[in-house]
This record gives sequence, C-alpha cells and structure tokens, in this order.
Amino acid sequence: MEKDEFNILIVDDEVNIRDSLKIILETEGYKVLDADSGEEAIKKFKNNSIHLVLLDLKMKGMSGEETLKNIKTINSETMIIILTGHATLDSSLEAIKYGAYDYLKKPVNVDDIRRLVFKAYDRWKLSNLVKHYNNALKQRYAKRNKELLSVITLSEKLREIDSLEKGAKLIVGTIHEAVGFDKVVFYSVEGDGNPKILNKIGFSSKEEKKLLNTYNNYKNKTNELAPKNSFFSPIFFEKDTIGALYVEKLDTPFEQEDENIITLISGESTSFLLRFKYNISTNGEEEAPFPIKYEIPSSKSFIVYEKKYEKSFEIFKDLVTHSISGLAITRTPPGSLKKAYDLEKTPFIWLSKIEGVNAISPIYLNSLMNLITDFINKGKDSIVILEGLEYLIAQNNFDIVLKFIQTLRDLVLLENSRLIIPLNKDAFNQKELAQLEKELEVLKLKN
Repeated sequence: MEKDEFNILIVDDEVNIRDSLKIILETEGYKVLDADSGEEAIKKFKNNSIHLVLLDLKMKGMSGEETLKNIKTINSETMIIILTGHATLDSSLEAIKYGAYDYLKKPVNVDDIRRLVFKAYDRWKLSNLVKHYNNALKQRYAKRNKELLSVITLSEKLREIDSLEKGAKLIVGTIHEAVGFDKVVFYSVEGDGNPKILNKIGFSSKEEKKLLNTYNNYKNKTNELAPKNSFFSPIFFEKDTIGALYVEKLDTPFEQEDENIITLISGESTSFLLRFKYNISTNGEEEAPFPIKYEIPSSKSFIVYEKKYEKSFEIFKDLVTHSISGLAITRTPPGSLKKAYDLEKTPFIWLSKIEGVNAISPIYLNSLMNLITDFINKGKDSIVILEGLEYLIAQNNFDIVLKFIQTLRDLVLLENSRLIIPLNKDAFNQKELAQLEKELEVLKLKN
C-alpha cells in the first residue's frame, strides 16, 4: 500500500490554496484530486475512491458542514480534515462532531499538513492491514499499531529537537521502550566513512569496539556474523550511508514486522541526521550599523536578472544583517562568497558533484528541497538565495527544475519566507524565460 494508492480530494473555492496543497501533496507521492465547491466535491467523491478529504468550511453554495455530512453519508470511513480561515471554533467543533478527522486553521503550515496527511495515510494503511487478517490476529496487529503511532510521535518530536545528542537519545529510547528491543545502538557516519556511536542502550561501555566492528561488518558485507535475533538498518542520504541502527532481541523471536518498524524509524531519522550533517542554522549575521536598504516583502519569490550576480548577494547580505536568517545555495564555492560578502555565520549549500563540506549533488533535488524546507520551518523570518539555476537545469532538465521551483515558491508563500534567484538572461531562451517569469516575479531595482 504505497502513497500513490492513497487518494486525496482537496475542496476549496480558492484556486491558489488548491494548487499549492496539490503540489505539496503530489510531491510527497500521494494521488490528489481537487474541487472548487461542495457540489463538485460530491460528484468526484461518488466517481472516485477517495480516502482523505481536505475540506474548506467557508465556501459559496453548499457549505463545508453540509459537504461533510454528505460525504459521511456516502462513506462513513472516509477521513476528513477541515480547513478554516476564520476563528470559527464552534463550526470546527461541530464538524468534528459529525465525524471530521481533524482540522487546521488557515494559513496552513506545510509541516502541519504533511504531518496530518501522513497520520491519515498511516491510519488508512493500518486499517487495510487489519481487514486482511482474521480475529485471532487482531490483538497482534493492535500492538503493531501502537508501535507505528510511537514512530509518528518520534517524528514530530525530532523536528523540535536542536541537539544531536538529545535526538539520538530519543530515537534509542523509543526503540527500546515503545517498540520493545532489548539492545539498541544508533550510529552516525563521519565524512571519512567511519562510524560514531551517538547513543546506545543494553550494551556496556566495554562493548564499544564490538559495536564499531558490527558496523564495519555490515560495511564490508560480512554481517552474517551478527546474532540471529538482530537487525542492522542503514540510514541513507541518496547513495551515501550517513548513519545506522542496530538492534537485538534476547528472549523473543525476531519477525519481519520487527525489521519493518526499524526500517521505518531509520527513514524518520534521515532528515534529523541531515540537519546536523549540513549544519544548517538559522542564526543570522551581526546587525549592520545602518538601516536596511532593500525592503523585500515576505512570501515573495523573485528573479534578479544580472550577469555577475553581485546585486543579488548585496540584497541577500543586506537582509541577513538586519535580523533575517539566510540560507545560500550556490554553484560558486562558498568559501569565496563568504569572504567576499563577510557572511561567516550564514549557512551555505554548495551545488557540486565533488564531495565536500555542505556539498550536495545537483541531481538530488528532493534532498535539496528537504534541506531548504527544514531551514525555512525553523526560521521565523528568512530568505533563501539560489545561485546556480542554470547548473541545476544542465544536470537535470528544464521541466524537472521548473517543478522544483514551483514547489519552492509555494513553500516560500506558505511559510512567509523570501526567495531570490539571480539569472543570466543569455543562458535561457525566450520560452524558458517566459515560463520562469510566470512562476516568479522579476525584481527591478534602481542602481
């Protein structure tokens, strides 16, 4: 039961909200339909297998409450998350009474919508699993349900943790207490490929060398030496191993579901480890002793046409030296830019196929988006500069990168951030420029 089997219907009379939510959820892998009214929603609901509805309460014609009642009458098992842009607590509670799964207040936070939709998707998967087993197995899968819920809780808590040590302790503790493994160790992998033990439970301090050998046995493909009731789960970032989990059970048999739950936790640990691998902090530069020069509005994404990109970085520096957190993604090696613009505290991501500190391959667009999302979600007021769009297009293709830009623009809009993309007009044809200008505003500045 993959995400593309989970069908979502977005019902909202505001086209921008429908389009933004659709892009976000399709990027996550779900199948998404949309409707601009309650009447159209009912028609699409009857003609399609819909598992989750994102429903606006305030719409012209049939109201959100009435739409909800109609959907529940047709299929009471369908989950509904209601969206409201008004302080209508009574209406929201009324909708919950009629069977809504949850509700969110507009403007919707990207992380909140992802979290709630994933919870609904996970609930749907569990529900389908239960239906495939007889009554004798229900008690067993109820335990697995609790384990999966503990994984969801772990994912939510990791987003709030700003310490590698605290996060590692939480991950190991969850596996040991909530999931029930006797021995657990959590590794990170350094840039030289060597493992480091972040946290462990059930192993004595004298066993540290043994645990490092356990990782090396996996790395050298000699993990057949591991105990029978054990499992080793690597944590990948694209093609690289950035960490691992190793678990053992002492008195109970090891089952396939045990491997599944540890693999799931490994996946949840990926973004947590990446945050510290790339050292992406929202701490800004020291405050400049003069007033801000460039007032760039939040929730906006801009193109700056220029050949040397000096004006773009001048704007970027002006903002990050006036209490705005900045993230720079550049094709130019970060060292020279940090020195030229005196941006020592600002995090940089280098678009490069050469391995190095904070370097990421230009073909890893999903991972790049995850890093930007993590940064924007942590910063109360932020700006992102993306220098190297031409390089991204050369390494992928224009249509793929355009979709990436659309998703990034919507993220900036929803999270009240800012985006600047410097471009050399000569590197694009007229059709490409027209498509980019359709998605982004052109920033015109006086010299």
